[in-house]
Amino acid sequence: MSKEHTPNNPFYTGISMPDRYFCDREMETKDIISKLNNGNNIVIKAPRRVGKSSLIMHVFQQKEVKDAYNTLYVDIYGTKNMDDLVKEFMNAFLEAGFARSERGRKQVERLFQRLYLQANLSAGGELSAFRLGLSPSNGVNFTLSEMFKFLEKTKKPNLVVFDEFQKVKEYPEDITAELRSYIQRMTNTRFIFSGSSRHMLNHMFEHPKEPFYRSASSMNLDIISEESYTSFAKRLFQQYRKDISDEAIAMAYALFSGRTYDIQEVMKEVFQQLASGKTAGIDDVKDAVKRLMAMWDNDFRERMDRIEKIKNRNMLYAIALEGIATSVTSTSFIRKYKMDNASSIQNAIAYLSDENINAIEKIGKASYQLQNRLFELWIANGFRCLDQKFSTARDRFEKERQMLSQQPVFKFTD
Repeated sequence: MSKEHTPNNPFYTGISMPDRYFCDREMETKDIISKLNNGNNIVIKAPRRVGKSSLIMHVFQQKEVKDAYNTLYVDIYGTKNMDDLVKEFMNAFLEAGFARSERGRKQVERLFQRLYLQANLSAGGELSAFRLGLSPSNGVNFTLSEMFKFLEKTKKPNLVVFDEFQKVKEYPEDITAELRSYIQRMTNTRFIFSGSSRHMLNHMFEHPKEPFYRSASSMNLDIISEESYTSFAKRLFQQYRKDISDEAIAMAYALFSGRTYDIQEVMKEVFQQLASGKTAGIDDVKDAVKRLMAMWDNDFRERMDRIEKIKNRNMLYAIALEGIATSVTSTSFIRKYKMDNASSIQNAIAYLSDENINAIEKIGKASYQLQNRLFELWIANGFRCLDQKFSTARDRFEKERQMLSQQPVFKFTD
């Protein structure tokens, strides 16, 4: 067996990574595997950027799962309708274990024979890279029913993950009942439904009138503890004869509210710039954040350009500067940011919350924050108050955690 490759930078920011560069989640990993072995489907609910998809890929790598299942990961975040879902599902088929053998590949090709498949083949004849396009004459002719039937006949059981599953509720077609009818009959396949909209997933899986009512065990994924992440980060630095102070890690952790993806981005940048034998401090974290903002500058400018109305832009600025904007329709908030009136604010909130903009998230009653923390810092930098964001990071993080802990229990409404 060949020796595992040692990366130049051990801080991974993609969803897939070697186990030894994956932080914590030991209990969650065991819980997921236990539920699967018990014959359960699972719904995983977590905010964006806390490592939900990485956890799923980590589970895929575990021997108990890798040996027992063909694993299929279907990311439907960017899908808009049933045709998009079918194409993403097909792409997952092509990457599954049953498509890697000569016999399995031919079976999959026969399943897709009425589609035009553009694939690059490796020297060994296996599918190594691909993209699906539609034949002009055929379109999508395969139904989900045929695909589920194929899974039911595979020799090895399957594990299918639908990531950002709540997106199916936004399709013009109402397909939840159809999907449920296929899934409930499956005996050879387990399913994980994951998503970042806890409210919508709660409704889909806990409302008695919804097709997926009580069809999966529930898991709420929280941020990794600061203690665990600190130990993890220091270990990786020290393996490369570098070091980082606890205070520096604490700064990054608080600044990004424990969201693993963002913290990893900062640690990756700090590690890259740090010389061997040196110790990174708080200033190194601040410099790394500034470099990341510079890298994303064009993207953030384009995002602002898409917000054409001044009132909507001003509302976004106000929320970014507040960090957590509370009582946004109050007289004091209106005066502080020179807003027109409460109605204008409510319209701006609706616009900024829309899925096509997806700039802010609700965190409490009449309280909002930006979804992308780096975007918030970029705006603050434009208003010359980035240093204030750095100095108040811990207070803001603790306020956010307190507000999240006080959110009311989910209630159904018809």
